[in-house]
Amino acid sequence: RAVGWALNKNPNNKIIPCHRVVNKKGEISKAFAFGGENAQRDLLIKEGVKFTSSNAVDLSECLWNID
Repeated sequence: RAVGWALNKNPNNKIIPCHRVVNKKGEISKAFAFGGENAQRDLLIKEGVKFTSSNAVDLSECLWNID
């Protein structure tokens, strides 16, 4: 919830790329914080992010490992 609140209060979403934050299942936000239900998905697609058939980010291709 804290992350969601912080993203919602983002002062400049063109500089702080909060649209890249998805939940642990790769699901995107349905909140208004990104300009509507499909706005986050559209931004991610423009960056080349692939989605699964269930409309989630394909984490097998996009997950960032810190190992």
